[in-house]
Amino acid sequence: MIVVSAAERGSVLLCTLMVITLIATLGAALSLVISTESVVAANYHTAQEGLYAAEAGIEYAIGEIRLSSAWNSVPSSVTSSSDFNDGQSISRGPDGSTLDLSRLTIKRQAESDAIYPNGPDRPVWRLYAHAPLNRMVPGAGSASPYVIMWIADDPDDLDGNPAVDTNDIVMLHGEAFAVRAGRRAIDATIRREQAMAAGLPGVMRTDVHVLSWHEVR
Repeated sequence: MIVVSAAERGSVLLCTLMVITLIATLGAALSLVISTESVVAANYHTAQEGLYAAEAGIEYAIGEIRLSSAWNSVPSSVTSSSDFNDGQSISRGPDGSTLDLSRLTIKRQAESDAIYPNGPDRPVWRLYAHAPLNRMVPGAGSASPYVIMWIADDPDDLDGNPAVDTNDIVMLHGEAFAVRAGRRAIDATIRREQAMAAGLPGVMRTDVHVLSWHEVR
């Protein structure tokens, strides 16, 4: 019969407690790592979803503007279709956040003014369209990003009137607001080009080409 002294029993108990504490610490650390990875993955997914939504908004706007018969008035008066306009002045993002379109337009203008020098050709940004992505793209999901699009005349036409385009070039700025306050933005510059339609004498064909396209960070 093996007799264990009180001191030995105390040592065994102490070692057991140390092992349990170590295992608990490792478990907590592993749980934290998994939780952090989940948050990072979710944020990345949200960011990419917002980026794709902003790009889709730009593409949708280009498709609409391509059909305009009054290109010189595009910066000031051409409007979007009902599919890209929910008619709201204060909208909600997919996470319930408030999107004040007037304030966002002022912010867009201020950001632009910080880039372009003051003068008669400085771009004046006009709210062109705004709607949830699922309004433009059926099946995008009920929590799809909210897309806002602004348009402005290209300052290089040097006509002294930011409300009228004279060189067939305009600028677009699109922003998408996703869940968890995710926001992604795209700037694009497009140009109208007209040519005779193939096989149709006397008929002009209008096309739009993207001159620049980049994500705003």
